[in-house]
Amino acid sequence: MVRRRTFLASVGTAFTATTAGCGFILGNEPAEFEADPSAVSDAVLSETGYEFIEHERNEIEREFEAGGESRSVIATNVRAKHEKSIGGDILDTPAAAVFTSLTTPQVEVLGQTFNPIEDMSAADLAERVQGQYETFADVEKQRESEVTINGETTTESTFTAEAVYDDSPLEVMLHITDAVELGDDFVVTFGSYPKPASGEEENIRQLMEAVESA
Repeated sequence: MVRRRTFLASVGTAFTATTAGCGFILGNEPAEFEADPSAVSDAVLSETGYEFIEHERNEIEREFEAGGESRSVIATNVRAKHEKSIGGDILDTPAAAVFTSLTTPQVEVLGQTFNPIEDMSAADLAERVQGQYETFADVEKQRESEVTINGETTTESTFTAEAVYDDSPLEVMLHITDAVELGDDFVVTFGSYPKPASGEEENIRQLMEAVESA
């Protein structure tokens, strides 16, 4: 496994280099880059009522060209998923609040560092990461604020969306942050919960600010 990021491994778009004779394109086997997992401490999970569910890996393969040669690049993203049951007097049908942190390889091309997910919209990111919904539509942005992750201030965007959970329609709130560096990777965080559970917003923010390398 190659740990130094020397290729652009894009989730949403492909990148074509045009400089001839670039050494990074040589070789026949795919170049592989894997992100390290992220985590939230047990203390913060206990305080917010969330439970760690799993680390899930997802491979993305792209083809790149330079100087008339081509080579495949495989990037492995790692999703850390956490859940909290929402029900009782808040909802008629039990549902879940979900917090996810997604690490993706930080890739360097010709001395420039790229964010592999920067070209994806918030709706695209939400659909990829918040997979507990059977359908997911009508994403509307409500506001922006700031949150600090790994010591870096970044933008947190809040959205409403229409979803289906366990065959029941549900209006949900989404909180999505812009990417920041986490070790050798980028991390993006996501929170979603049924709209009536408005008190979860503060819990999601606390989880965002607690993300660290596993």
